[in-house]
Amino acid sequence: MARPQNLQRKPQLLAGILDYLQDKNLAGLSFRSLAEGLGISSYMLVYHFGTREQLVAEIVAQVQSGLAAPPRGQMLQLAPDGFREQMLRLWSLSMTVRGRQLQRLGFEAAMQDPEGVFGSHSADLYGAWRDVATAWLQANGVGPESAEAEGRLFAAGVHGLLYEHVLTGQAQQTTAAFRRLLDRYLSNAESSPTLDL
Repeated sequence: MARPQNLQRKPQLLAGILDYLQDKNLAGLSFRSLAEGLGISSYMLVYHFGTREQLVAEIVAQVQSGLAAPPRGQMLQLAPDGFREQMLRLWSLSMTVRGRQLQRLGFEAAMQDPEGVFGSHSADLYGAWRDVATAWLQANGVGPESAEAEGRLFAAGVHGLLYEHVLTGQAQQTTAAFRRLLDRYLSNAESSPTLDL
């Protein structure tokens, strides 16, 4: 009779894998190297993840969950000061060593995936940020076309600054730029609504 699967073990393994990957990349990842690094058998990885592709998909999903956009319904209820506070709180999480590592792995996964197996997750992540930014502006009186353009600019700016932090590690300077981006974004809601032509 087969031993029942320990449902707690897979999340524990994923947490250990993310810790192990802090100074490594996904391109060179194999069951053997990972098992050696974690001090476990490669059989355990095969048992829980099946194939390398499934393992990478699980890693990407775990990374994406740490980078997810804030819940749209929650954000739409916030006044500008509340929106600013929530964005700054999320940003501070991204500026940690762990946040930088998650960003690096997320960018790497997206770049390694020309067929879109994992890249669709990245597109979904970016789209969720863009949609939240657009919907919040519309809820605050900005016309649909202007809100869509400004939401897209804000999401692209956020992702660009996160990428800069991955490249440079300069959290203080990147945060200063993010605060300026956030101020410009919020000024759209504070000024008179623009009528789209």
